[in-house]
Amino acid sequence: MDDEKAATTLRDIAKWGYAVLENVIDEAEVATIRADVCRIAAHEADAGTAWVSNGNQRVFALVNKGQRFIDLAMHSGVMNVVEELLTVNVLLSSITAHVVLPGNVAQAIHTDQAYIWEPWPQSLVINALWVLDEFNEQTGGTVIYPGTHTLGVGPSANLAERESTIVNAAPGSVVMLDGRVWHGSGKNRTEDTSRISILAYYCAPFLRQQENHFRSIAPEVRRNLTPRLRTLLGYDIWNGLGVVGGLPVEWMGRVGERSGPTNADQIFPEPEA
Repeated sequence: MDDEKAATTLRDIAKWGYAVLENVIDEAEVATIRADVCRIAAHEADAGTAWVSNGNQRVFALVNKGQRFIDLAMHSGVMNVVEELLTVNVLLSSITAHVVLPGNVAQAIHTDQAYIWEPWPQSLVINALWVLDEFNEQTGGTVIYPGTHTLGVGPSANLAERESTIVNAAPGSVVMLDGRVWHGSGKNRTEDTSRISILAYYCAPFLRQQENHFRSIAPEVRRNLTPRLRTLLGYDIWNGLGVVGGLPVEWMGRVGERSGPTNADQIFPEPEA
């Protein structure tokens, strides 16, 4: 993504609470990723492990289900925008496929950081929706209430008094949402066409992640994590958070210049008889 496109994206998110990035991946890549999702979703349905609610199927923990999904989560153009909005130490909260089936029930209007106490002076999460099927009114494209991110609170009782719009986006696009903007997946009015997208959900480094990667990542995937992916998943220490057995030895000061006792006998001497 060039600097001009990134700047436009940031301006749109600041003004409206969302932005549509067009032509981020090409037609062939869209087809390949969509086929992967369909295969995995069908397998989970056949196995009786599919998660389906109100006519919407979710495929969770995509980090375990193919390098293509990891590549989406780490896409440099999208990550540059996310890090500009949050921090360079952003975490991947989760990455999930969303299969909106024909005749589904429209999702309730919500925000993506509803678990954080109001008011919200800033966004602490960003959702990147990778569009694999056309987003429009017929397919149940995401319903957005533009500008509501500036209110700093979740949807209220006077929802009907506010103007909404349906996101129109072509396959290969990415829809980026400020965590405070009011939105919800629409109703798929087609007879036989699912609308599939990948939701890469990022959060500030001090928030609890939606997916517990430490428990859910398969051992064979964990063994091959790159340093960058380890950081993105939350395996590294950030400002003293996420330590294992205490702070690293390297944080005790400059090596060779530690003051005070250097061994347990000096620190905890045996009592005199």
